[in-house]
Amino acid sequence: MIEYKVWYNYFLFKLGIRKVLPSKFINKVKINENHEDLVLVDNNRFIFADIIEKPVYLRKTVYEKLCKLDEMIKEDGYKIKLYDAYRSLDKQKEFWNETLEETKKANPNLSDEDIQRMASIKIANPTNGIGGHQTGGAIDITLVDKEGTELDMGSAYLEHIPQTKSYSKDLTLDQDRNRSYLHEKMKSLDFNNFPAEWWHFSYGDRMWAAYKGKKECFYGYTEAPKSTE
Repeated sequence: MIEYKVWYNYFLFKLGIRKVLPSKFINKVKINENHEDLVLVDNNRFIFADIIEKPVYLRKTVYEKLCKLDEMIKEDGYKIKLYDAYRSLDKQKEFWNETLEETKKANPNLSDEDIQRMASIKIANPTNGIGGHQTGGAIDITLVDKEGTELDMGSAYLEHIPQTKSYSKDLTLDQDRNRSYLHEKMKSLDFNNFPAEWWHFSYGDRMWAAYKGKKECFYGYTEAPKSTE
């Protein structure tokens, strides 16, 4: 059963007072897995950030939507840059442990509970359930211009400052224009943005369903094909 505090925060969300849904509410969405394949993402078509887990996979429909986005933005002189796509559970645990250690070093006097709370702002705790990246339905994305320079979105990837929030009002006109351009294109393809991070979008996973007001999603945990190397 979802406790009172979670429902309270949910109603604040419905009223528009709170922008982010409680994670416990998201994790209550039923998964009705459709068993769609993970497919390889073409590194000749998209730009991969150095930190992305390779080979890069996405669910087939998500990949097709990304290809549509590529076609949509070409005429404006932009290309897609992927920071993250499918992320294995092992990689998620690795990122979580690294973030915990970094947070502990920066805040040696905080309790373990506070350390975990601060770390979870930057990355999902894998012990709380499978995240969108483990479904192959979530992507972290930005756009680059003809010279390969990232558009100014107001904050850097993984930089958690007030401007990181998708609904931040503390942006320049250019930053707001760039961010709005990306978000409008993604929305037109039925992606949902995670309001706390301008770069995170998903389709078909629990977060997507929860923000769409759906009781079920069709992407759950999946594993990438075993390497043949």
